[in-house]
Amino acid sequence: MFVDASGVGRLESSVVPQRVHRRDGSWADIDTNLHSQGGGFAPVASTADLTFSGGGNGPLVTWHEGGSTFELRWPSVLPAPRIEGDTAIYDNVMPDVNLHVTAGRDGFRHVLEVLTPEAAANPALRQIRYGLGGDMGVTRTAEGGLELTSADGEPLLQASPAVMWDSSISTGAVQPATTSSLGSTLDSVLVSPAAGDPDARTLAADADLISSARGPSELASTADVDVAVSADDLVLAPDSGMLSSLASAFPLFIDPAFSKLRSKWAYATSNGENNDTAGARVGLSPDSGALYRSYFSFDTAAMTGTTVLTAEVQMKLDHSYSCDPTWVHLYRTSSWSTASGGRLSWTARPLGSGAVWLDSWEGNANEAGGCGSIQPDADAVFEGSALLTDLKAQVQSSSSYWVGLCTCNQDNEGETIQSRWKKFYTDKTYLIATFDVKPTPPVGLAFTTTLDCYKQCSSPALVRSLTPTLRAQVQDRFGGKLETAFEVRTAADLAAPIVVSSTTMPRAFVTTSGNATGTATSQVPAGKLVAGTTYYWHATSVDEARLWSGWGPWYSFTIDTSPPAVSAVASTEYPQKAWGAMVGSAGSFAFTASGADEYSWDVDGGSATTTTSPSASFTPTTDMVHTLHVKAKDKAGNTGSTFDYQFWVSPQPEAYSLWTFDETDPAKTAADTGAGFSSQKPGTLGGTAHFVPGKLNNAVHLSGPPADRVTTSGPVLDTTKSFTVMAWVHAADLAAQTQQTILAQDGDTASRFELQYRKDANGGAGGWCFTMSGDSGGGAQVSACADGQSAGLPSNDWVHVAGLYDQVTGKMRAYVMGGDLRCAGEVAEADAPTSWSATGSFAIGRGWSNGAGVSYWRGDIDDARAYQRVLSDAEICQQASS
Repeated sequence: MFVDASGVGRLESSVVPQRVHRRDGSWADIDTNLHSQGGGFAPVASTADLTFSGGGNGPLVTWHEGGSTFELRWPSVLPAPRIEGDTAIYDNVMPDVNLHVTAGRDGFRHVLEVLTPEAAANPALRQIRYGLGGDMGVTRTAEGGLELTSADGEPLLQASPAVMWDSSISTGAVQPATTSSLGSTLDSVLVSPAAGDPDARTLAADADLISSARGPSELASTADVDVAVSADDLVLAPDSGMLSSLASAFPLFIDPAFSKLRSKWAYATSNGENNDTAGARVGLSPDSGALYRSYFSFDTAAMTGTTVLTAEVQMKLDHSYSCDPTWVHLYRTSSWSTASGGRLSWTARPLGSGAVWLDSWEGNANEAGGCGSIQPDADAVFEGSALLTDLKAQVQSSSSYWVGLCTCNQDNEGETIQSRWKKFYTDKTYLIATFDVKPTPPVGLAFTTTLDCYKQCSSPALVRSLTPTLRAQVQDRFGGKLETAFEVRTAADLAAPIVVSSTTMPRAFVTTSGNATGTATSQVPAGKLVAGTTYYWHATSVDEARLWSGWGPWYSFTIDTSPPAVSAVASTEYPQKAWGAMVGSAGSFAFTASGADEYSWDVDGGSATTTTSPSASFTPTTDMVHTLHVKAKDKAGNTGSTFDYQFWVSPQPEAYSLWTFDETDPAKTAADTGAGFSSQKPGTLGGTAHFVPGKLNNAVHLSGPPADRVTTSGPVLDTTKSFTVMAWVHAADLAAQTQQTILAQDGDTASRFELQYRKDANGGAGGWCFTMSGDSGGGAQVSACADGQSAGLPSNDWVHVAGLYDQVTGKMRAYVMGGDLRCAGEVAEADAPTSWSATGSFAIGRGWSNGAGVSYWRGDIDDARAYQRVLSDAEICQQASS
């Protein structure tokens, strides 16, 4: 059996065995139940001489055939199996993977049962290796199966292409047929459903809808398994998509099946004489005068539950008594249990008027030479409508189809006419049929967010379009081309008024492969739907054989084309068009809107933020006038117009400290002439620090370690907030130390920041840096460093150096200005480390580490400043030019 590219199955079934010839010469009915034998397990009676492992290191399966042996091995030690009738089950051969081995009438099947998604993720399942043993040759066929041959090349056994399936079932309902809304190509199917299809039936999770190791359910997903023979290994490569798919229903089953090359036929004679089994005979024997009839059985299990499309029985005529065409008739008869080639009782299976007539054929193939020449073998083909009709009905209840061949017609005439004697080949007798399964009823899919919906896209859906696109998942177990029709009604009832008929909705044509699903789409034409209304839709499919799926389930959608509108914005911190909180202060803005599901807002056209909360939190980084833009969106995706809310941010009051160092020696205190802080912080000169002529007036001169510095009695800045520090400096010897710090504020054991020169910056070229520590121990340090080349450094010139920390943006910058007129220099930026509060002294001329002074400055410092805010580039340049 195979399925062609169009999605139609084709069965070529030869006759099959029903009884087994035992080694002791006796015949027995097939009994595949397993019994203990030689430390393993074997079927009670089968045409295959099989033994299954009882556990341990031995072969999983041993098969003897025609003096040859075939062994199939599992790559690890097998546990003792559980026996369930004809099946041996080896539990946990991999984690959560069971191995089923089942005896059949003429072979066996071995199936891996994968119980969980975790088991399916095991890399060992990507390539499953069975060991091969025995003296049979194993080769892969073009169709993906296996052929096993004896040492001299005689075909003995075969394995069909391997497949895998999951445990999907359906709990949906197939709707009753109707013709009121379907167009040209579906109409005939709906008016005249395929034979055997009820107008309505409910699919329940009964036995034929539940997958097992014996086979897939009707609606299970299936996939091919690649089969390869590598040295002494049989390698199975399951479909990786099914193993990893979130949609796969567990357990999964992975299956190849082995069988014998066998046929099934029988005969009857009017006098009870035995046939020599060289062929199937019909008519009046010219040798004995006995009447002969022949009977054939075809395995039709592959067509169970399908619709047969075409059928013919093909036979090869070996010899005819007559030189001219004579008639032979084919009948359907009941089953029998004799062995292949065995003799039936003459009266047990009556033909002629006592049987169902299927078709007749007229032909001749005389080999005796009395016709002037030897006539070649002839092809007898039975293909009448009676055969098709009968086979359609029989495959629904039986896995085999039984026919009888006779020279008698329906009135029991012609069987004693000598000229009708014929002999047919038994191994060239086939039932050839094409068949199909009806498609699965389409399953509705969510609307797309591109044009139709936004948040609520599945039934009951909210859509914003008057011409939405309906989408459905379609599936045909055999694949092929599916035609899908949609309709829209006012209620989920086939009697409800039609809003858009299937003849108005465009048809969708989808080609699928195997059991894969496809997506059918159809857009509702303009002018059919009205906003504010709820509609109901469903879909139906037919395949290339005009088999009808029935209607799929109902789905609903409501059209909403009215966008929500923001009517007001309110903020306590930043009232509309009034001076609000100071820059750097967080503000909350509450939105008022009707029917909104989410909001999008920005300030001054910056990056937009989307939120489901009817409020926004925003911290301005600059003062003066700002505008908040906000718009609302509903579940259908309708977006309202933008609401503008203007608010004013108060400037931060100027709070700074300034040490001009304009005192004269031998003073030991440097005054703080700044403003805005609650108290001023004069600095105490330490070591040999003293005042000298400087950049602007006087400056403080520091000779470096061990103690030259200027320190305040406590902190100047809140280092958890934004600040800017700067000074004019004149270096005495930048190469004297690895680091020389200009300004810093102490923590318990380390500085929060240091404005400094570092010899190790810029790859060892040196540079002016603003360094910040991520904790009070001096850890997680980050430096932003400028090389100062554009400022003409290093040199003996005065240089303006500044450091800045922006609490809102989390950035830190170092500024190096080369002169008081040009504002030319460099800016280096970095992400600041975690904020923390340094509550120790503000230090001029040294850093702080491990609770002690470090990195002392060598040279002069003038006009040192500390601001509790972010100064703009222009303001820093202004100070450098003052």
